[in-house]
Amino acid sequence: MGCFSFICKKSKEAVLSSSFGGDKVHLFLLKDGKVIEKMYGNYDSYGRVFSAVKEDDDTSLCETTSFKWNLPWSKVCDLMFNPDPSNGIAAVLDEYFDGEIPTERSDDDPNQGWGNDEDEPHNDKTVEEPYHKIY
Repeated sequence: MGCFSFICKKSKEAVLSSSFGGDKVHLFLLKDGKVIEKMYGNYDSYGRVFSAVKEDDDTSLCETTSFKWNLPWSKVCDLMFNPDPSNGIAAVLDEYFDGEIPTERSDDDPNQGWGNDEDEPHNDKTVEEPYHKIY
């Protein structure tokens, strides 16, 4: 599976991830503008959040696991590539989340979530209790 990158629905900033750690983010899986699943945690570069991260001095050796969407991955991709923007994944960086739930998916980040020379991670903290909720 390749990387998926998103622009925050509130700030219009890229959601960054190194695939070993990432920005704190709220992800909403939308179908017809309604949330069918939600994840909160550090973004993993693959359209999900980490469920656990083992801290290590050498990030290339970090062991990570991620939540998986309850909906089969092929169906998640169908939603993400549906012409109707009320389907797919909406991402909101934690520092900008005000409780308002998006009803349209996020735009793709042209830099694939890796950022560019000016981009700084939006946080450097690991979410202590990431979660995945199915509605």
